[in-house]
Amino acid sequence: MFGAWLSLTAEAAVATAATAANTGLLSLSIPMKGLLTTLFGLLGVFLVLLLFFVSIKLMQRIGVKKETQDE
Repeated sequence: MFGAWLSLTAEAAVATAATAANTGLLSLSIPMKGLLTTLFGLLGVFLVLLLFFVSIKLMQRIGVKKETQDE
């Protein structure tokens, strides 16, 4: 039963990949692909920086709450 399900899933994936080969990102030119890669990379970097900022602010608030409880 699992083998049949796996086979059908693999066939669906191959069929989807075959139809997507002519459309989407694969049809873009190389400079456009490079531009998209650069944009996604920059977005990822700034997302990580934002997450670090938020985590530092949360840790600072936790530290302030502990100091007021100790007093």
